[in-house]
Amino acid sequence: MSSKKRVAVTGGSGKIGHAVCEALVARGDEVFNLDRRMPEKPAGKFVFCDLRQRAQFQPVFEQVDAVCHLGELPHPRASSPEDVFGTNTTVGSLVMQTAAEVKVKQLIYTSSCQAYGQWDWPTVPPTSLPFDETMPLQPQNCYALSKMANENYARLVARKNPEMCIAAFRFPWVIIDPLQHRWMRELLGEPVTFVEGFGTYLHVSDAVTAYLGAIDNPRPGFEAYHFAAAKVRHSKPLRQLMEKFNPDYPPLPPDWPDQKSPVITDKAKSHLGWEPKWDLRDYLTKQAQSAQNSQ
Repeated sequence: MSSKKRVAVTGGSGKIGHAVCEALVARGDEVFNLDRRMPEKPAGKFVFCDLRQRAQFQPVFEQVDAVCHLGELPHPRASSPEDVFGTNTTVGSLVMQTAAEVKVKQLIYTSSCQAYGQWDWPTVPPTSLPFDETMPLQPQNCYALSKMANENYARLVARKNPEMCIAAFRFPWVIIDPLQHRWMRELLGEPVTFVEGFGTYLHVSDAVTAYLGAIDNPRPGFEAYHFAAAKVRHSKPLRQLMEKFNPDYPPLPPDWPDQKSPVITDKAKSHLGWEPKWDLRDYLTKQAQSAQNSQ
């Protein structure tokens, strides 16, 4: 285990942010949760903070070794388009600039696979399948555009502060409670009516280990990373579904396994020692077994 670190988590009262705070506290790190609302359960020191106001969070940044930045509007419908874009870019750039100026060693920026243009609507074809982090970003909504802008700002900060370690996490849909997701309908027998984001997902437990891995394996400069479950959520072959619902997309290689995710995560494994552990089908199997045993 690494030595104790001091970590600020912006948006630490959110569902992913709170899980990150809990994991950091559990392993002995000193955690500051910077948010405008109290968490449902305490995890670390809560600091009321409007991230648009530098004076409210800079004193905390001056005390920490790392910042996990999750404190942005979480999707394109969280507010008006101009507010989503404006708030996220204001907050993202201010957090990164402040961290650099007070000499924070590490910053993890929570980006999104939506920046590629195949998650949420509208969508555009990817340039290739499968793909790694070098595929061009093609944002198609205000939220995705804010993530691309903030990744570019992170690159700028990293160039001007070469001692900093900045990682951008490109997440697909993150599962908190699997039983509440609409995806369950298909897995329980309803027909597929569309394919969104190639059927990729990430469980919150695997998202948490990504933050821990990045904190424990700092790399100077800027790096973008993919994190996704090894298999897609669809029960039918992904190639077959894409031929039906996304005929303008480039085809998967002929030997590509039916349920394998086309989002390549090799870089996260190589740099951070990260691999996905949680699988939706395993979860459903265990749920069914548990229900049967309880009868």
